[in-house]
Formats: sequence, C-alpha cells, structure tokens
Amino acid sequence: MKAKVALLGGIVGLALCGCGANDTNGAIEAAERLYSAFAAKDGAAACEQLSDATREQLVKDEGKPCEQAVLELKLSGKRAIGEQSYLSDAKVDLDGGDSVFVEETPDGWRVDAAGCKPVDEQEAPYDCEVES
Repeated sequence: MKAKVALLGGIVGLALCGCGANDTNGAIEAAERLYSAFAAKDGAAACEQLSDATREQLVKDEGKPCEQAVLELKLSGKRAIGEQSYLSDAKVDLDGGDSVFVEETPDGWRVDAAGCKPVDEQEAPYDCEVES
C-alpha cells in the first residue's frame, strides 16, 4: 500500500475559502460516486471518478491497473455532510471522516484527492490515500 502524502498547494486554500456559487452538486455527486463504487468493489466505476492525473499517479504508485489499485485504498464514508467550493475546485466532507478534493473538468467533476484527513486541528495540510 502506498504511503500517505501531505496534500499542500492551492486546492486546499481554494477549497477552504468556501467562496463561489458553482454547481457544487456535481462535486458532491463525484465524491459520493467514488465512495459508492469503492464500497461496491467496482474498481472500474471508482476509477471513472478520478481525474486523469490522479488515476495516473495511483497506477504509478501502486504498479497495478487503476481498477485494482483503487480498491486497496483506505476510504471511509459514503454520504456528503459538507462542501466548500471556489470556482472550479471543491472540498467535500463525508460522513466517515474523509475529505475529498474535486475539480471541474471538461468531462465533469473529477476527484483530485481522496481519503484525506487533516494533519492537525487547523485542517491543512491533509494526508490523502490518493492524490494527483
């Protein structure tokens, strides 16, 4: 299993802003679809929710096809309990304690990082199971 990596960078700052009025339902749906597919052990459906860069990084880190590697992640949650967005990025908090970072792409909302938990009480940076 790959080691968790601290998620630093612009997406955290943008997502925590809580600004914007985009269609965040798409962000929530992408996060929930990933976690639902994971719970159903449907690796192909789970991989469809990942951004291209995240999918490529997962395959590179694990040395396995995405459909297999994604099912080995430690993801917790199923339903969104909160969401913060800014322009084309969002952070979705799930009922199991995970946060998911999502971006709007030409193909719809896709997950950039999943299985994320804050390193300390300040909620940044995050350690994530998978990220681009």
